[in-house]
Amino acid sequence: MTKIFQKNIKNKNKKGLAFMPTVLMIGVIMAELGIALVFLIYLSNLSSFSTRVSQEAMFAARTGVNDAILRISRDKTFPSGFSNYEMSIGRVAVLVNIQKNTPGNNQDTIISTASVRSFQRVIQAIISINAKTDEVTIISIEEI
Repeated sequence: MTKIFQKNIKNKNKKGLAFMPTVLMIGVIMAELGIALVFLIYLSNLSSFSTRVSQEAMFAARTGVNDAILRISRDKTFPSGFSNYEMSIGRVAVLVNIQKNTPGNNQDTIISTASVRSFQRVIQAIISINAKTDEVTIISIEEI
């Protein structure tokens, strides 16, 4: 009876040893999947953050163009010749460049450059000013 009992104990130990590598392998696979999932979530967040910051720069550049058009609408002699001015919109720095009589007579070119972190967006607008009525007309607005 003792020999049979000892045989059963040895067989049970062997079954447990065979199960151990399987459990370890499943644990390693689950850990790898968890790390991969965390990495994918990180990349997704980074991508959406970059898109948001890029759009923020675009809207700030458009605001710079609108500000220049408003200043020209209020004062038709603004600026006298070539002018640069800076403005800050939240954390965005905007540089607005106005060139009088470019590309043609009674036409002004406005170039607005907005910078946020490493993102930079540039918008160019060409406007026309009617000499008789002082009406400001937007000819084109485009990103360059």
